Order: sequence, then structure tokens, then C-alpha cells
Amino acid sequence: MNELQRIWLDAYRGWLKAVSSEGELHPTDYTAAREHADAVLNSLIRAGEVTE
Repeated sequence: MNELQRIWLDAYRGWLKAVSSEGELHPTDYTAAREHADAVLNSLIRAGEVTE
């Protein structure tokens, strides 16, 4: 797994943990987590913190 994949996965997992620490998730939570992870990664790329 490369650095970009790790960053994305950490953001995705972090969102899901923040939404439900007990693990009860709704299908829309997964969509929101994916969108959040995409936004985090895109922001880091635009800021020059990571390279593609």
C-alpha cells in the first residue's frame, strides 16, 4: 500500500469511527466516509503535502 492509499484509508476509517464508536452504521455513512477521505486526500495534494 502506498502513502496515498494509507492516507485515504486512515481518513475513511477515522470518519467511520467518529460517526459510530459502537459500530452501528447506516449505508450512507460509508458514502460520507468515502467523500470525506477523497476530500482529505485532494486537499493534501492541492496543498503540496503529498504528491501523486
